[in-house]
Amino acid sequence: MKRLLAACLLMAGTFFYWSGAVAESNDTRTVDAIQSAMYYNANIRDAEECAMEVRNGQLVALSKDGKLISNPAMTCPDMFSWKLFVEVVKDRFWSNWADESQNWPAKPYPLCEKGENGDCCTPGSNNDKDGHCPYYPGDAHKDRLTALTNAIGTEAEKLAEEILRVGRIPFVDHMNTRQSLKKDGWKFFKSSSGDSQNSTPSCDAVVVNGISTNVIPQILKNFNPPGSESIGRVIRQTNAEITVRNKTFHEYLYNNDLYNANGVADIYRRNADNLARNCEIDGNQQVCSNAPYHLPNKSYSGSNKTPSLATVDLPFDAIMIKSNWLHQDLADALKLKGNQQDYVSKHLATQISLDALSIPYDKKDNPGGQCNLKGTHYLVAFHVSSKDVPNWVWTTFEHKDLPGRCDYTGCNDAFGYQSQDDLPAGVAKNYVAPNERSDHLNSPSQVFGIDRGYPEEQRTSALANVFKGMNIGTGNSTSPYEPDPEDKAWLNYRLKGSQVEFVTATGRPTFLGNSVTEGGFMDGSSCITCHARAGVYVSENDEIDFARLSVFMRSITDYGYARSANGIPNPSWYNVSDNPPRLEVLQTDFIWGFLNAQPLDD
Repeated sequence: MKRLLAACLLMAGTFFYWSGAVAESNDTRTVDAIQSAMYYNANIRDAEECAMEVRNGQLVALSKDGKLISNPAMTCPDMFSWKLFVEVVKDRFWSNWADESQNWPAKPYPLCEKGENGDCCTPGSNNDKDGHCPYYPGDAHKDRLTALTNAIGTEAEKLAEEILRVGRIPFVDHMNTRQSLKKDGWKFFKSSSGDSQNSTPSCDAVVVNGISTNVIPQILKNFNPPGSESIGRVIRQTNAEITVRNKTFHEYLYNNDLYNANGVADIYRRNADNLARNCEIDGNQQVCSNAPYHLPNKSYSGSNKTPSLATVDLPFDAIMIKSNWLHQDLADALKLKGNQQDYVSKHLATQISLDALSIPYDKKDNPGGQCNLKGTHYLVAFHVSSKDVPNWVWTTFEHKDLPGRCDYTGCNDAFGYQSQDDLPAGVAKNYVAPNERSDHLNSPSQVFGIDRGYPEEQRTSALANVFKGMNIGTGNSTSPYEPDPEDKAWLNYRLKGSQVEFVTATGRPTFLGNSVTEGGFMDGSSCITCHARAGVYVSENDEIDFARLSVFMRSITDYGYARSANGIPNPSWYNVSDNPPRLEVLQTDFIWGFLNAQPLDD
């Protein structure tokens, strides 16, 4: 018996919901071990009443009978993910939002005192004082960004070059970042925006044996060696990874003195002293404590100009995005499907390690051993994290033509796209199962089939109408230098999955990983658990460590790459069980970006 599969459009303003489509086919089937295991990844994450309405150019979450959904991030995480997708695209996150070098300057000045002007920083001024102060590019570069949006040809390339963003090389293992706050600023990450064009040469002009040489042909030859774990891993290690934060996020860091390491260390000390501090009672040294009582949090606001933070707690509308952009020539070399019209494109630069790719260069002229591969880059994947719930909403999108996008864990979307798997009768269409193959051994087993690509899912009418109502993807992809929300290529991105809890209601760990960002360790990735380990430790000697817990665990995948954590966080990561308990690591609100924070430049 056929079931009605269409998503419905209700005329109450513009009201969109998906009816929970189910498969029509009938078949008798048995399942293998992979399919059985994937059952727990394929759960439907949205409640059946989830719907969205466009009101005055804004998306509003309503139930199908018109009631306001009070917490759509938890009730409808997949639908909410598409809401975030639309909102961040409309806000032009790729250029307007602040990247890591703009949030955390390399040699930060302290905040200005009242009436002070000089070697100090004033929130809201957008004067970066030669890289010593934070600034928000959507304000600071507003006129140039507007001109870039409207420019074409050589004019667009010139404007894009003036505000060029340089993606950083992703880290691969434990990061030893403990440094003294008394030292002259230290730097773990290369700047993703302020990378000096004078110190890092373009890859078409690397000095080799005293001669300016184009090494791009060698890069294309060497960047994808035989035996790589996956195409996603190759892209991960050779892309322009750009992490940006919206204005709310940026201003919170700036106003609360969290754009430098000293400000974060102060919060740690307040908590550590409140919990356990040395004191003298009747001439004897004791350990005093205010336990069980916590310090109040006093963030900067219109009525509080002198913040005193007890914890890092971002506002509810803070958003951060990690985006992966692949140079056009690298995409062609990997034989990715499509062309520039199929990808959201931007003029960027990818950092290339000449040593890693065994490309010769003159060390005297290039002490960093790197070059910038400039040109048109394709947006291949991006993570979005929003503070709409205390532990953040985690969601990730990939281009439909990435060959491994649903590998290992599958893809799960209960709102935007319907699976084109060969489905048994009566099941929901939210899940795309990972590809499989036989290992062809004497006693064969089914194993994962890596990098084989996936059929293009069918867009629901609910999402199609949201895109139309919000003017997303309604035009053509025309510029290789700067994207627009109307670019048709936005229609080529798919939700990999959403995550709002550490475990399911039945106690199973939740997983979410991107085939690029988590390339090489995607099979056990959990965005929420990995970021729960983001924190700070300050020693008695004023050494600060933002990677005390590390992104990666001391376990490895079958291929040999380090794994990240999943499941419920371990309380012993943060506190030493004692009487009174002692602070070990202070969580920094799931923000690994503090790895970029530098001591004040006194």
